[in-house]
Amino acid sequence: MKSVILKSGAAALAAFCVSAVSAAPIAQWDYMVNSSFLAAETQFTSGRASSNGVASSDEINWGVAGGTVGVNRSGLIISNSPSGGVLITDGDAALANSYTHVNNGNLGRNSVSLKVAEIAAQLQLRPTNSGLPYSSVGATYTINFAETPNVAGTCVVQSAVACDDIFVLAGSLNESFTYDGFEYFVSFFAAPTLTALDPAVCAAAGADAGCLGFTTQEFMSTTVNFNLMITSKAIDVPEPASVALLGLGLLGLAASRRRN
Repeated sequence: MKSVILKSGAAALAAFCVSAVSAAPIAQWDYMVNSSFLAAETQFTSGRASSNGVASSDEINWGVAGGTVGVNRSGLIISNSPSGGVLITDGDAALANSYTHVNNGNLGRNSVSLKVAEIAAQLQLRPTNSGLPYSSVGATYTINFAETPNVAGTCVVQSAVACDDIFVLAGSLNESFTYDGFEYFVSFFAAPTLTALDPAVCAAAGADAGCLGFTTQEFMSTTVNFNLMITSKAIDVPEPASVALLGLGLLGLAASRRRN
């Protein structure tokens, strides 16, 4: 019996047993990715009674109570979830999940806005045409968000239209695992690319210096796609300094294969 271990610091390991005729590098994988908001963990800023925040598994929205997203409410929406398909080792990236921020600037001075959101993500993998059960691993990710005041001269991030809003994402974007003695790397990429934010920008979102994230322009809808790759060699993927990405990663994966 051979061990399959995903290297991830203090990650938890899940195990499963499968059959194989012989050990060889896996050229092709079936995958499924599913993400959802943990609605009960969503945190909003305080605001007057006429404003509110609403969270469900696939959408969080906030602003003027009884309003409409895109008119006087903003929103964060998950799409392309679940997604699945086939990944070729060292081949092209495939779509994981997408997140769209509908950024509205007419929320009202004292309206509630998003502060912190939690995402539960699950990745499932198996060799293509193996007939084997998927190995499944889950992780929780954190979004720190800052709804910036649109007052000239106060912008932490200057924009063409008032002040950009700020997303900070924390978590692991790549992990390695060994399957039947061969090492592979699971990597996630965001488009637009996650970048290291200025310490002042991190602080505005309640995050430590060195955080990764992006900003979004007022009165715009910005979609961030996360793409997934499996490679046989390590590749460069930005890693947040803290805990959990807006997007995806693995806490741990372990498997064992029984050779006939």
